[in-house]
Amino acid sequence: MRLMRIWTGILFVLLAALGLWIASQRPLWHDEHYSLIVTILGKSYRSIVMGLHESSNSPLFFILQKAQCDLFSYHPPQEWVQGHWEGAYVFDQFFLRIQSVVFMSAALSAVFYYFGRRHSWGMGLYALAVTMTSFLFWMHWTEARPYAQWFALSLFQILFLLNILEGQINQNKKSWYCLVFIHWLLALASVISAIQIMAAGAVLWMFLRPKLLWYVPLVLLPLGICGFYYIHAPQYPSHFVDGPVALVNANIPKDRLFFIFVTALVLIFQCWRKNWKARLEIKYLAFFLLMLGGFGLLLLKLKYGQAEGQQGSQISNRHFLSLTPAGIVGTVLLSEYLIRAFPSRVWRSAAIVILAGFLVFRAYRTIQLVPNQILPTGLEFIKG
Repeated sequence: MRLMRIWTGILFVLLAALGLWIASQRPLWHDEHYSLIVTILGKSYRSIVMGLHESSNSPLFFILQKAQCDLFSYHPPQEWVQGHWEGAYVFDQFFLRIQSVVFMSAALSAVFYYFGRRHSWGMGLYALAVTMTSFLFWMHWTEARPYAQWFALSLFQILFLLNILEGQINQNKKSWYCLVFIHWLLALASVISAIQIMAAGAVLWMFLRPKLLWYVPLVLLPLGICGFYYIHAPQYPSHFVDGPVALVNANIPKDRLFFIFVTALVLIFQCWRKNWKARLEIKYLAFFLLMLGGFGLLLLKLKYGQAEGQQGSQISNRHFLSLTPAGIVGTVLLSEYLIRAFPSRVWRSAAIVILAGFLVFRAYRTIQLVPNQILPTGLEFIKG
C-alpha cells in the first residue's frame, strides 16, 4: 500500500511536468485570453460568485484562477490588455494553465491508484492507458478553461462512489464526506453536473438506502447551487453542428461503448438468479445507464430548442464531458471483470488479447484525432 502511494506521487509529478511542458509550448487560445482579461482580471470575487452572466456561468475555475493570479501578483502582457492576443509568451502559457494540468494529473494518478490498489499494478497501468487514450482528455488537459476541472471532479466523484458502493451503508464514512465535498465542487464547476449528482444519489438509494438526511448535503444543496447558476445564466440561442450521436461518441467512442454493453451482457448472464445486486459492476452499470439517460434527455431538450440556422453558440462535445470519465471507469471496471470471470487460463489469455486490441485501436484513433495544435512541435512526429 505504501509503495503504491509512493509510485502514485511520482506519477503525479511526472504527469504534471509533462502537462506543463506541453502547455508552455503552445500559445493561448482566444477563449483563454478572453477568460483571463474579461472574466478573471476584469471582475471582483463577488461578481464572479454571484454569476458571470456568460455561457460558462459557474464560478469555481474563475475563482481559483483569480486567486492564483492575486497570490503571485500576476500581470498579463500589455499587448493582451490592449486586445492584441497574438504571440507566444512561455511563462504566461505555463502559469495560466497550471490549474488545469494539476487537476488532470491528479485525476490520472487517482485512477491509477484506485485500480492498482484494488487489483494489481498492471490494472492500474491499464486504467492509466485507457484514460490517456480518451480524445477529450488531450483536448482539455492543458487549456486555461474550466473543462479539465470538470473532468477531474467527475472522475473523483465516480471513484468515491465506487468506494461507497463496495461496502455496507455504515462503512467508508470518509468516502461519504468526500463525495459530499466533490458534489459541492461539481455544482460550482458546471450547471450540467446536476445530471451526475442525481445519478449518484439514485444509485445510492437503489443499493444502500442511506438515511434521507444524507440527501440534503449530498444531493439537494448541490442541485440548489446548480439551479442558482442556471437561473442567472443568460439564455443564448444555440445550434448543433455535429449530431447528438457524434457529441456522445466524442466522449464515449463507439468501440468503448460496444465493449461496455457486450461485457455487461456477459456479466448479467453469468449473474442470473444469483446475488447480482452485490456486484460492484452491476451497481456501476446502473449509474452509467442513468448518466446516459440524463444526457440523452439533455440532448433532446437542446435539439428541440435549438435556434434555426446557425444562430447563437454551438453545442459542443465538451458540454457532455462528464461522460468521458464514466466511459473510462466503465471500461476498466468491466475489463477487470472480464479477466476474472473465466478461470481457464486459455480464456483469460484470450480476454487479455481482446482488451489489448481495443486499447491499441483506441490509441491509434486518438493519435489520428488529436489536432496538431494540442501537441508541441517536438511531439507531432507521433501523428506521422
